[in-house]
Amino acid sequence: MTNEEIQKEYFSWNPAADPEFAPQIIGKGTIGGKGRSLLYALRKLRDSGDDTLAATRVLDSIYLSVDLFYQFIEKVSSLDSLIASGDPERLENAFLSTPLPQITTDALRGFLVNVRGPIVVRSSCKLEDSIKHSFAGKYRSTFLINTSPSLDERMKDAEDEIRRIYARIWFPKALDYRAKHSLGEDAMGIIVIRMAGTQRGRYYYPSVAGVGYSQNFRRWTTRIKQEDGLLRLVFGLGTMSTKRGYARTISLTNPYLRPDGQNPDKIARNAQEKFHVIDSDNPDGITTLDIQKHWKQLLKFHPDYSAYAQIYNYDPEGGYLSQLLKNTACLEPNSKICLTFEEFPRMYNGFLTRMKKTLNFLEESMGVPADIEFAYEPAEDDLCLIQSRPFWYNTSGSDGIPDLDGRRIIMRADRMITAGSAENIGAIVYIDHKAYYSSPDFYKVARGVGKVNKQLAGQKYILVSPGRVGSSNPSLGVPIQYDELTNCSCIVELGIPRLGFMPELSYGTHFFSDLAVDNVLYMPIFDGEMNNLFDHEWFDDTKYEEGPHPAIRIYRGSFSAYMDGENNKAVIVDNAK
Repeated sequence: MTNEEIQKEYFSWNPAADPEFAPQIIGKGTIGGKGRSLLYALRKLRDSGDDTLAATRVLDSIYLSVDLFYQFIEKVSSLDSLIASGDPERLENAFLSTPLPQITTDALRGFLVNVRGPIVVRSSCKLEDSIKHSFAGKYRSTFLINTSPSLDERMKDAEDEIRRIYARIWFPKALDYRAKHSLGEDAMGIIVIRMAGTQRGRYYYPSVAGVGYSQNFRRWTTRIKQEDGLLRLVFGLGTMSTKRGYARTISLTNPYLRPDGQNPDKIARNAQEKFHVIDSDNPDGITTLDIQKHWKQLLKFHPDYSAYAQIYNYDPEGGYLSQLLKNTACLEPNSKICLTFEEFPRMYNGFLTRMKKTLNFLEESMGVPADIEFAYEPAEDDLCLIQSRPFWYNTSGSDGIPDLDGRRIIMRADRMITAGSAENIGAIVYIDHKAYYSSPDFYKVARGVGKVNKQLAGQKYILVSPGRVGSSNPSLGVPIQYDELTNCSCIVELGIPRLGFMPELSYGTHFFSDLAVDNVLYMPIFDGEMNNLFDHEWFDDTKYEEGPHPAIRIYRGSFSAYMDGENNKAVIVDNAK
């Protein structure tokens, strides 16, 4: 079969016609893209004829069809005026006071009678069922602790979350996304699923979770091939892997070729130090734990702790990494625990082989690259699939880097770049790392970028920013929201190691999903490293306008970005110099 024929089969597959899945589907018609794609992957894996692939699980779940959404909104009083008001809070309150269809409540009650412990209520919108538009982060998914002895209380919590997800169809984030991509009206299916993980003391979480891709479109070295695929691993709940924090990125054929290199100080700077759990003592949402405070939990509940953690010991020579030992009682001064996953590829190489096989198989089954979310318990070799969908990426590329004679190269990068080009861009918006670092309010800088973005409406610009653009942690980078970059055609993340600002290969994050869909070019610069250039002299000597915040500079002129993905080379030039 051709890829087009495979894709046609994928999109035409109806889970309600599958005798095994039909009892889990409530209502008529589509269950939305997220639900249908997950069950398609499970069916293909089970029918693969390969025992390893067939052992992959999807935990207990039910799927509410889009038809039930339509039944619900028919009962919402004055829906048109609520939508026209543009008031999300008012809309949500109206939804919370509207009863769900009886078929929904009956199905939910039947599910919760048999499922105790954390569950996830996930959006699965109709428009999500496409190759290109994943709607990552545009709607809502909620974790519920689901441990109350009262079934009625657990029912109310889950019903309210369904209503809140329904309301998100008309929230600004989703409306803006659909309008931007001319997608029209949407409708919502729902997945209610048992959360992957294990109760460990008062905390519930999986040992390992993350995202996986069958293709690696942003390679950090030419020694890695695009078709090798990669994983982005975190300790604890996988929510950490979809945010611009720290995670371990692993090439599935070269796991020891780290994006951050082999320098202990760099590894420590880029290692995960916080992880997400469900806390039975604080059940309202996800709890973030600091590994520096909770590292003894590794020794208590994870006999394979050496797969995840190392001790970083600082010294004037740059520091070194050492083993965390079972009899370690306390850490030495100037030391800290880092979740480096250094020993994970050696201890669980079979898992990496399994993931490579799984991702390749799903790509073949869909006719397009595969994108999954998963949770894994290494001790039981238990792999749970949480999401599976096509991985859309603009592969049109460019003709490489042209002759630049007469033009000044002001930035150069050599890894993790997007293939493509953007010529004759009229402005560079630069966030000065010194002014940002000394700012009393990082968020004012971020909102200032949003104001500049509005001022440049109808014009394209290049954004140059220290660290990770869109980071939820302002100390790692400027917390710009994606909708504040609607006119941006290229993002440059400037790494300044001495200040802790470092770019990161953030596959799997909602931020980078949006970049891919909107064809926004990306390049990270590691200042001071070979084959990387940030022309400080140009930025200091060239005339600029000051933006809404002293940290923001606007350079006017004509600039071009050229990115050669095949050879991992990228430059940005001043066309006038």
